[in-house]
Amino acid sequence: MAMDRRKFFKVAAAGCGTACALASPTFAADSARRIGADGYGMLQDSVRCIGCKACQSACKQINKLPPDSSLEGDYYDSPRDLSDSTYTLIKMHQGESGEATFVKKQCMHCIDPACQSACLVGALVKQENGAVEWDGNKCMGCRYCMVACPYNVPQFQWKEAIPAISKCTLCADTRLNKELPTGCTTSCPAGAISFGKRDDLLKVARERIAASPELYLDHIYGEKEIGGTNVIYLTKKKVAFATLGLPDLGFKAPPRLTESIQHGVFKYFIPPVAIYAALGGIMAFTNRKNKAEEKGGPDE
Repeated sequence: MAMDRRKFFKVAAAGCGTACALASPTFAADSARRIGADGYGMLQDSVRCIGCKACQSACKQINKLPPDSSLEGDYYDSPRDLSDSTYTLIKMHQGESGEATFVKKQCMHCIDPACQSACLVGALVKQENGAVEWDGNKCMGCRYCMVACPYNVPQFQWKEAIPAISKCTLCADTRLNKELPTGCTTSCPAGAISFGKRDDLLKVARERIAASPELYLDHIYGEKEIGGTNVIYLTKKKVAFATLGLPDLGFKAPPRLTESIQHGVFKYFIPPVAIYAALGGIMAFTNRKNKAEEKGGPDE
């Protein structure tokens, strides 16, 4: 039976729509995934931070990390970024007025981590205590977590014979599992780092903003960004988070975006069949149209 263009596209659209409707998962459960949301975390206050790097030194000491091999000239920001031997890093932002603002860079311990979603073997897992931890017994070294992380946190040990993924663990093995504050928290002389349950830290952050609105930007970074993080930030009133290396990534967690596409494409293999059928139909229609034009006849 002959099928004209309009009829073909109606059939193709109906087929794709039905298949996708049958295969589309219900994401209510996924969006409600809040593992570790009530766990421990840290509040980083850039208004209070004096840039002394005591937290950076304490992190190396507790995690038994070697000193950085070299400094880049006389720059304050040395090393320039996180690495397999640097889990915590103080960065400096200098505004137009010359005033310096310091920010602590580390793993955000996302509530719904992109690194966990990207890992094919479950080597990165969000724990109930709030930390995102890496399991070397499972890791196969694909480094997908490095690509997936919107903050470029996981680092690869390139120089090791059996390389590992390195990043902040909230001092899980040495302190967190004993309900002790992280090493960086206890080392801070200015009270710029606060440790505790995430909900309590959010209350502290709101209280600081309310008490000193002339000092603080009225926003808590990490409260809602990318689904929420266990490490949250405050900044100065006139210093945007983006200038401190904390970009505006929206409120939806990256895994909810990527997994919705994956599930929609692969569940039950129905959508691929519909897609391939539609593409095949378009190709067949185009071939018929081209042959008809070559013969000088009308397009059927």
